Amino acid sequence: MWAVVGLGLAAAGCGGSSAPKPTRVADTTGAPAAKAVAQAPKPVFAKTVRLAPVSGSVLIKIPGARDFIELRSAETVPIGTVIDTRNGTVRLTSATAPPTKLQTGDFFLGRFQVIQQRSLKGLTDLLIQDKLKRSACTAQGQQAQAAKLSARILGLLRGKAKGHFRTRGHFAAATVRGTEWGVRDRCDGTLTVVTRGVVAVRDFTLHKTVIVKTGHTYLAKAG
Repeated sequence: MWAVVGLGLAAAGCGGSSAPKPTRVADTTGAPAAKAVAQAPKPVFAKTVRLAPVSGSVLIKIPGARDFIELRSAETVPIGTVIDTRNGTVRLTSATAPPTKLQTGDFFLGRFQVIQQRSLKGLTDLLIQDKLKRSACTAQGQQAQAAKLSARILGLLRGKAKGHFRTRGHFAAATVRGTEWGVRDRCDGTLTVVTRGVVAVRDFTLHKTVIVKTGHTYLAKAG
């Protein structure tokens, strides 16, 4: 169970003054997420992203912090922040390299870390963090049990975004530009599901890129 605190970082026990602090605007409970995002400071390429709760409970843990806190209003947080959307939806806005443009996506059903590398211009990486360890994939006994474990979901993330985002699992990365998609880390590989639009999936095992269109899926098998 993650710690749920919504009264500021001091109450969350985030490791003292050495931990970076997000910039928070006034509480926007009940206000549309778009309005909350507009009120928060703009993100800075490869340094910060802007977050706003859309629905449910969203937890965040900034770099250097010990605990998660609840995202109750729009905030600008450092790159490297871990976002838990297993019980809610977050609106994430990041900036591209100069000339700066903003890009936004709604993400839910998973826990992930947000990364931006200067060398990749405007690409925003969302690194899926599994809720189960890969040791949970070990099967003993009958073949039927092994088959059941093969599709066990270790971690997942779904999103709807406009911009240059990439979700990264164990065996594949899905790069999107304005689409709806989901990624599931499973015992037998990383499954990408495209609800709308087109996704470029990089298969880490086969070292190739596969284009996946609306209504289709691709499983990058475990190596």
